[in-house]
Amino acid sequence: MTGLIEELRDHTTLWISPHPDDVAYSCGGVLAACAGSAPGLLLTVFTRSAWALPKRLRAAGPKVISARRAEEERRYCRARGLARYVPLGFDDASLRGYDDDTELTADPAADPLRDRIAEAVAEAVAELRPTLVLAPAAVGGHVDHRLVHEAVRRSAGDGVRRLYYEDLPYAAHHPRAATEKALGEEGLSLYAVTDIGPVLQDKVRGMYIYGCQTDDECVQEVAGYAREAAGPGDGTHVERVWAPSPAAAGRAG
Repeated sequence: MTGLIEELRDHTTLWISPHPDDVAYSCGGVLAACAGSAPGLLLTVFTRSAWALPKRLRAAGPKVISARRAEEERRYCRARGLARYVPLGFDDASLRGYDDDTELTADPAADPLRDRIAEAVAEAVAELRPTLVLAPAAVGGHVDHRLVHEAVRRSAGDGVRRLYYEDLPYAAHHPRAATEKALGEEGLSLYAVTDIGPVLQDKVRGMYIYGCQTDDECVQEVAGYAREAAGPGDGTHVERVWAPSPAAAGRAG
């Protein structure tokens, strides 16, 4: 496995998040480990939402919820020393007629935003000119994550390297073997396993920045998966990143 932290320090990385919180949950340990030593930008696709964990905030409506999410995202960027935050402003699944069940089973090809998201992501990559993109692998099948994953792969061919993080907490809801099989069938191979033990508490603090979406149960799920992904008896915590396999690399990044 490659030294991902060292690689990130040599690149301008565009961290792509379907929603506010996905980068913090899924690869926030890697980001914490290289914070301040590597140039980075955060691109969040779905920044308008009707969903929030506190019931009082949920009752306040999408405008208030979306503003709170944006505030939390900016705080996270400051905490991680990210140079720029780019919100794309799309409505998330909660505003597009999906519920908790259908958002995990819907076909992204049938979503009316599919082409607009692909265009917006491609334009952002071209404008921001990163040398490395870290995007969701769409583990768990959430329609928003699948749309973003597809958009990133469709935007390949510009010489920019693309890697994919395991989506959390969704990955924690599936057997690891099933996730590995599904990602293999998508033309991805395991690229890096990074020990985040030394920065685990930094990752957790970053998750709690997203107070309108994060609770103790979610933090425990994410930490538990990081421990389980390290392997039985290993005793540490890891984050895993995937890359296009050689056969797939020629088709998409």
